[in-house]
Amino acid sequence: MTAPTFYEAAIAAFRAGDNARTRELSEQALASARAAGSTADEVEALSMLARVALRDEDFQLVEAVAGEARDVARASGDERLERVPLHMQAAAARLGGDPDRAAALYEESLALNRRLGEARMAVVEQRNLAYVRWHAGDDASARELFAQARDGGMTIRNEGDLPYLVADAAVIALMDGEYERAAGLLGAAQQAFNAAGQIPDPDDEAELQALRRQLAAALGEEPFRKALEAPGIRADWNLLEN
Repeated sequence: MTAPTFYEAAIAAFRAGDNARTRELSEQALASARAAGSTADEVEALSMLARVALRDEDFQLVEAVAGEARDVARASGDERLERVPLHMQAAAARLGGDPDRAAALYEESLALNRRLGEARMAVVEQRNLAYVRWHAGDDASARELFAQARDGGMTIRNEGDLPYLVADAAVIALMDGEYERAAGLLGAAQQAFNAAGQIPDPDDEAELQALRRQLAAALGEEPFRKALEAPGIRADWNLLEN
């Protein structure tokens, strides 16, 4: 079996929530990429460092590092390399409190991924743009984007995406005033994250925490806890068809 690259190991550490290890591996990956003159690997390593900064809530650093990665990508002439840096710039704007810039960058990223035939990343950006639109009060657009993401995700059926799509279903239930169902779906999403040993990405974690607060306020703390732990709801693809 081939040993994982620095980048692959960094991704695994990031998903497990180990920011210090992710930073260490990403810095090693960056040094290795620059020594080898590999533009693609350099962009990957810089993008991982941007992810670390995002989890550290250093949004200015995210923008700076992702911007550097995007400059390297543009200089290469390979627009495929721009995908992750662009995504990170959008996330920095979103969590940094600039929803208009976040929306514009997510729209740009969505268009790029569609053009490149990157269906899974298109689903990711549909979800992200849906949240930005929802918080802006554009429920109709948010619903449409969530539905597109669900349909695309169910076509692709990547298990790593399932917890996120179930969490999105919880948002739709909240929008419909179905608070107990929303809490049950939120609990199912969390169980799926735990089962996979996966820590949600920082922007998604912020949405999950906000959803928890809204549902606890709507239901009351104890009813919310009971609904969250409802034994009859488990995250699977069939759940998204209901």
